Amino acid sequence: MRHLGSCAVAMTAIFLLTGCERAKTKLDREVDRLCAVDGGVHVYETVKLPKENFGPGGEVFPEYRAQIRSGGGLGPDFTWNTNVREIVAGDPSLTRWEQSISRVQDGKLLGKRVVYIRGGGDFLGPWGTSEYSCRNVPSDLTQKVFFQ
Repeated sequence: MRHLGSCAVAMTAIFLLTGCERAKTKLDREVDRLCAVDGGVHVYETVKLPKENFGPGGEVFPEYRAQIRSGGGLGPDFTWNTNVREIVAGDPSLTRWEQSISRVQDGKLLGKRVVYIRGGGDFLGPWGTSEYSCRNVPSDLTQKVFFQ
């Protein structure tokens, strides 16, 4: 009888955990689909800048880097925008991240970077949550829009 109770508990746990993994796998496939549709880096216009606007490591506008991290601009001539939209709430979740660079003078969108991210949906445990996102998307949009 005790063996039967243990089997019932094990079967229930497997059933519940399989449901979690199925939801996670389903969202991973949705991430792949959305990344194929509009994910990645899209450059609409490149801008040549003088070498003074590049740091020693090739980073663009090093004097404004702190502003970018806090949602600010790229100096007086360009703006950096971040738009985060939660598509699926909960655990697992699905989020769309869009970062864009625009020119202040005419408001023209110069480029954008779009990444879809699935977060969570893991078995309970002491480890952190996993993520799954678009593959092969360059992390630095400024390097694609601006050049010397």
